[in-house]
Amino acid sequence: MKVREEVTEDELLNILNSELYKHAELKKCSFISVRRSKPDGTGCNWSAELRSSGVSHHISAPITGKIAAEARKKYNLK
Repeated sequence: MKVREEVTEDELLNILNSELYKHAELKKCSFISVRRSKPDGTGCNWSAELRSSGVSHHISAPITGKIAAEARKKYNLK
């Protein structure tokens, strides 16, 4: 299993949102919090909450899901 980089909640939110902001169609979306959790089957110890004002779920979900999935592979909370 690959070792994840440990980051603070603020650092993780910045990482998630900087990836999100690369998508113009999601400019009204933002990750607003991350929550620590017991490590899942892959070892990830967090989940993220998204706010998507006025953006259809069928537009935002595939992109935000991919962003979160990639970050979950790379980062854990300190």
